[in-house]
Amino acid sequence: MLVSEDYPWQKLFREYAMYCTVGCLNVTIFAALYILFKNYNSWTSYVETVAWATSFLISSAQAYALHRWITFESDSVVITSFSKLMTVYGILWAVSTITFHVMLEIIGISQLVSWVINTTAFGFLTFLALRFYAFPLSDGRVTRRERLDAFLERRRA
Repeated sequence: MLVSEDYPWQKLFREYAMYCTVGCLNVTIFAALYILFKNYNSWTSYVETVAWATSFLISSAQAYALHRWITFESDSVVITSFSKLMTVYGILWAVSTITFHVMLEIIGISQLVSWVINTTAFGFLTFLALRFYAFPLSDGRVTRRERLDAFLERRRA
């Protein structure tokens, strides 16, 4: 079930808003990596596609940490949730890289428009996959405050 008494619409929308906020930071890092790789990639004729794919993979690891700690406040086992997130992102990576390549190289849509289409097209579906597959409610929750307090306690010890 998408919503329940334990996970009402309000919580879904709050988490989605946080997902979008964290996503803005993720996309900024993704864009910086994309520009870096696009400007320094000279070993392929598909410079933009390779830059997209490489940037996506690197920024996925950074997105994992932010979504686990900030968006979903998950207490899931790191290796399990990371594997599940990478499965979701792996599928998204393949599909988005193909659609980016088709839009840019075959259809001739500009890079910026291809970026915007790809980034927004998969957003909500990725959120749902992460919430219900990679970071399920059954794994528990650790609030940002609790996580910060535990970190500060370890630093004092």
